[in-house]
Amino acid sequence: MSAFVMLAGLAYNPHIAGILIVATGVVVLIGSVWLLLATNSGIRVGTLLAVTALMGWMFIMGSTWWMYGKGWQGNSPAWITVDINVGDLGASGLPEARQLPNPRDLPSGYEMVVSSGDTRAVAEYGSLPTADEYPDLPVDELQMLRADRQVRNETVTRSELAAVAPEVTAAAGLGNLGGWRLLATTEAGDAQAQAVADVLSHSDLGFDSSGDFKLLDAFTMGGKPTLPKDPNRWDRISLWVFNSARITNPVKYTVVQLQSVVDQPTIPGEAPPRPVADADEPVVSVIMVRDLGSVRLRPALVTIGSLLVFLALCHWLHVRDKEVMARRREFEAAGA
Repeated sequence: MSAFVMLAGLAYNPHIAGILIVATGVVVLIGSVWLLLATNSGIRVGTLLAVTALMGWMFIMGSTWWMYGKGWQGNSPAWITVDINVGDLGASGLPEARQLPNPRDLPSGYEMVVSSGDTRAVAEYGSLPTADEYPDLPVDELQMLRADRQVRNETVTRSELAAVAPEVTAAAGLGNLGGWRLLATTEAGDAQAQAVADVLSHSDLGFDSSGDFKLLDAFTMGGKPTLPKDPNRWDRISLWVFNSARITNPVKYTVVQLQSVVDQPTIPGEAPPRPVADADEPVVSVIMVRDLGSVRLRPALVTIGSLLVFLALCHWLHVRDKEVMARRREFEAAGA
């Protein structure tokens, strides 16, 4: 019965069409070469020559796959969640995560903007629209715009601030928190996407959709060394040499933090309210480790396996040629 179900699920395109294309290519390309060799050298020798050539071609193809990470690839790099901590990072199951301070022990993004006086930070998250900037806007709408901008300023996350003014977060000591480093939102995109997917997959956390929480900050630890802020030529050369000479890759962790949002009513006909994290709710920290995957593993196995088979068949052909030449010399000596 299962065979009938499988057959019923097959579609002509791409399943059956793909099988027919591959079968036709094998018959026309490999089969035509084998037919020419078999008619000139015999079936056994022709088959041996055709398989040897095929293995040599697969070795060349596999080495190209291996070099560029193409073809029959393995698993792609991904973030793997190892722990989801709620409330207190000191109780995390990962010892490295316990070194990261809790969010309430760090200055907020708005506090850093106000205390720093940085021009870019203040222009982006410390100022409000004025009547001179919007001369045609009514007073009541301008007040609504100013109120919305103030909410945006006060709820700015540290990662959002790091994307605009990284020197402000660095001056606040967020570049080294027990080995952890603050990630800007521009650096944490794939990690945040994986964290959202993992959180939504755990129904016990109480989140039904991504609108039920607000992404806060992301931190990272470990991994290969990176270039400094203003690298010179020697920094680039030395980093390339040292990273290329590494046999194993250092473990890399990332923590993505999020928090439930305040329930705000949506007024029909108006834009939805800006999400505001609920300070009374615990911060959820998704702790992930970077899995570098095995993109080049399968091409490497194809290359090495094809090479070994190719060398074995070449040796087999060499031994056969020596036997044929020895018999020919014996025949010539007997005829003389």
